[in-house]
Amino acid sequence: MKRRIHAAILAVLVASVGLVAQANPAYARPDCDVPDPPPICDGPGSHDPEGNLTGATRVPAGVSVTGWATDPDGGAVRVDITIGGTKVATLTTSGGNFSGTVPARAGGTVCAKAINNGAGTSKLIGCVNLAVAVDPVGSFDRIERSGTNLVLHGWAIDGDTVGAVDLHVYQDGVFATTGRADQPLSAPPAGYPGYGTGHGFAVTVPERPGDGEHNVCVYAINVGAGTVNTELGCRTYTVRHDPTGALDEVTRTGNTLRVRGWSADPDEPQTPTEVHIYDSGVFVRSVTANGHRPDLPGEYGPTHGYDVTDLPANMTPGPHTVCAYALNRSHGTTNTQLGCRNYSVPAPVAAPTIEPFDEWDVYSDSIRVGWTDNSTSEDGYRVERSVAGGPWVEIWRRTDAARSLTDTGLTPNTRYCYRVIAFNELTEAAAEVCATTKHPALPEATGLTVVGRTDTTITVRWTDNAEGEDHYVFGWGRPSDQILPQIITLPANPGTGEMTYTITNLASSTDYRIAMAPRKAGHDGTRALETVAWTTGGPVVNGFTSSVGAVQACAPTEVTLNWKTTGATRVVVKRGATTLADRTQSGPGIWEGSVSGGSHDGNVLYTLTAYAADGRTATANVTVYRSTAYPLVKSIEFNNTGWYKLEAWYYDLYDNRLQKIGDVASGGKINITPGHCQLRRIKVIDPNTGRVAFMTNPQIVLGHNEGGTSQVAAG
Repeated sequence: MKRRIHAAILAVLVASVGLVAQANPAYARPDCDVPDPPPICDGPGSHDPEGNLTGATRVPAGVSVTGWATDPDGGAVRVDITIGGTKVATLTTSGGNFSGTVPARAGGTVCAKAINNGAGTSKLIGCVNLAVAVDPVGSFDRIERSGTNLVLHGWAIDGDTVGAVDLHVYQDGVFATTGRADQPLSAPPAGYPGYGTGHGFAVTVPERPGDGEHNVCVYAINVGAGTVNTELGCRTYTVRHDPTGALDEVTRTGNTLRVRGWSADPDEPQTPTEVHIYDSGVFVRSVTANGHRPDLPGEYGPTHGYDVTDLPANMTPGPHTVCAYALNRSHGTTNTQLGCRNYSVPAPVAAPTIEPFDEWDVYSDSIRVGWTDNSTSEDGYRVERSVAGGPWVEIWRRTDAARSLTDTGLTPNTRYCYRVIAFNELTEAAAEVCATTKHPALPEATGLTVVGRTDTTITVRWTDNAEGEDHYVFGWGRPSDQILPQIITLPANPGTGEMTYTITNLASSTDYRIAMAPRKAGHDGTRALETVAWTTGGPVVNGFTSSVGAVQACAPTEVTLNWKTTGATRVVVKRGATTLADRTQSGPGIWEGSVSGGSHDGNVLYTLTAYAADGRTATANVTVYRSTAYPLVKSIEFNNTGWYKLEAWYYDLYDNRLQKIGDVASGGKINITPGHCQLRRIKVIDPNTGRVAFMTNPQIVLGHNEGGTSQVAAG
């Protein structure tokens, strides 16, 4: 029963406390000081202060904060104010509330902490997000162009003052001007509602000289707290006041130039630009760029071209440079170079040197004219011809590297003159030469025939069909000679008819090419008559070879024999006594051939016999040898001189028994014949003891039909 009464009393007390908290939540304090139970009803934290940070605003003197705080232990409460986590001031409540202006410090959060009185713990009672700046803030928003001036727009404010902020302007990193952010805005800057609207700026600054990209930056100058003059932003702008355009073409024709291009000035795009033209650094002419050019950029329009066709060229030989300059019309500072182009003037040409005529340049119906180039500036060459003193007529013109002309279809015994002219577009120079065509060639000889031969001479006969020749040209050499090494002249033959000549001191059994033709001064050369003939003599074997030099035993190989002879009319090739080839030819010239030597494993002798027509012979031999890694054995005769019977056996290369050959009684013998081309190890052993009475030395032999035969005695 007592426990129920106690619980009822507690319930009444709790209900009464709840009523008090609802009536005055800011100051209510539960009263647990009752006799029964003891005053231990306070829970954890019941002595901690309470409160709230209700506002924080940036003001020129710092940051204005408001809020309330109470401590259950009673008394005024001290409140620490922090900005960005750093304590800046302490305020004290009055009547439970606190307010005041604290020093500004850069940060993004303003917080309040109630300091505990008596029992309990200090407590953070609230934070407000507020971007607190001690350095100036603002924005460089845009650039407006006005002629050659720039107007910079934006805003700036320093939280330490409601007044206007000073500005500094830099262009391309160089100080340009000052200004103030004192122009009206449509609303106060965000975060600064109490500072008014007079913080905009519109600063005018001249643009930088020189066409191209430039940079402009605006800085707000700090007031009061803070250490930085804030960069509000940088922007780029483009200056285009100097004229633009191009020099498209410079062409020289003779002693005049054509100069073509276009030009316009951005400051006055509809007004023609004046262009000055210089040649090799010397002023030549001023022209107006007002010609029609439909290909020009649309921003300028099509009436800014220039095209001059009658400028005088600098005719000094060598390269020259033409440059065009557009004159500035308004705000720019430079007369723009529109470009430069080169032209050249060739040096005067030099006359060529005509090569002297030789025997092969002048014929009855053609003349070859050749010359040496003495100039480096010619565009080409042309050739003029005069026949028998008549007018000059151009017959040839080339602009490539040709330096000769063969003029054909001419009349015999006629004088022709040639004028070879080097030319370029400005000059020309000539050299002359004359020649008289020859008479036609004399009639050719016929019937060049060999009528006699010895070992050292050849006699030829031909029919002379020409009359009045000066002499005969007679030559001889080997058939392979392109130019005959032996040339003589033979006296002329009165009238026509047969002639003979004997060539002496020749090599025997040798072939020769013989040529002859009549010659007469002032006539074309008559085509030479030719023949080939051999001297007599014994045959010569120039070569007799085999396709292989050696063959491995028991590895038959096909053999081919090659031969070459001189002066032979018959060739016989033998293998031993067997004839492999017996061939003949009609003449004694160089003779080459081949014949099969058959398939074998070497140790074969071949013989070649060459026969001349007169019966003289020459021979040559070639041997194909046999090579072997093992001794060749045809048979072995073994005599048993001991007292015991022995056994003969074949073994393989690995000493494994293969086959018993036979028994050899005491005093008896056995003939051992290995198979042809079989590798064998041969042993004769005592069957009782296994003792080897005989073994081939070396141990392995090769059975071969052409091997050796030996006798062995052992016991």
